[in-house]
Amino acid sequence: MPRSYRIVRDGGYAYFVTCSVVNKLPLLKKPIYRQIILDSLAYLREHKATQLNAFVVMSTHLHAVLWPQNGIDMSDVLRDFKRHTSRTISREATKQGHDYHLQVFAAARSTFRSERAEYQVWQEGSHPEAIYDDDFARQKIEYIHNNPVKAGLVSKAEYWPYSSARAYLLREPTYPPTDIMDLR
Repeated sequence: MPRSYRIVRDGGYAYFVTCSVVNKLPLLKKPIYRQIILDSLAYLREHKATQLNAFVVMSTHLHAVLWPQNGIDMSDVLRDFKRHTSRTISREATKQGHDYHLQVFAAARSTFRSERAEYQVWQEGSHPEAIYDDDFARQKIEYIHNNPVKAGLVSKAEYWPYSSARAYLLREPTYPPTDIMDLR
């Protein structure tokens, strides 16, 4: 049965979001799929009036702090991001002949969804968390940056190339570009 999403209409807040691939499939370990995510985050930033304050792309999920401009609903931003990346990833999986991925996506869609989409890439139930103060923002950004360290993939957060950690810790550019939060 489809789950309903909480509609987020609070203006003026950044949000902590998590998107997890169905069945914890390590899809984003493959460069082609990871690049789709990175390019889509860049697109949000450039064309959807949404700041990308922090991010990390792991093999099975991604975390981000996104800050839509006033008047833009976080629910719409997240829905559009998931829809676009799901379609693009599914097309690429078809093109690459990654039949196992397509089978997993089709099974997830038939279990959770009754809509027209043939495949479901993202797990149900991710809800954005509004960030109301600097302490909570700092906590979420540190959590995001330390995700690869905690997973044993790198010894320091700034060593993970698919993260905004280098922007915060070393003041180096990232792709996609990071809009650093001014935390007091």
